[in-house]
Amino acid sequence: MEHKLLTKLSTAPEVEPDEIDREMLAEIDADPDRDYVPKEEYENARTYNGKIALRIPKTLHHDLAEAAKQEGVSLNQYCLYKLAQ
Repeated sequence: MEHKLLTKLSTAPEVEPDEIDREMLAEIDADPDRDYVPKEEYENARTYNGKIALRIPKTLHHDLAEAAKQEGVSLNQYCLYKLAQ
């Protein structure tokens, strides 16, 4: 199953930032109090809280939600199961 997922991911189209992305980037650039942290320092200091946020196509979200419903589990539980495979 992992091989199929990697194949699917490798064929996912790369897209330009959408309007939401551009707005978020503009807000970040406009913040005069923003401190810059070198990437290495950030990576060494960050902690893992067990949460990730993904923006996925609405159709994929729908398909995952329907599959979770069929399995009788939450969307979170279903996605965790699929990621762990």
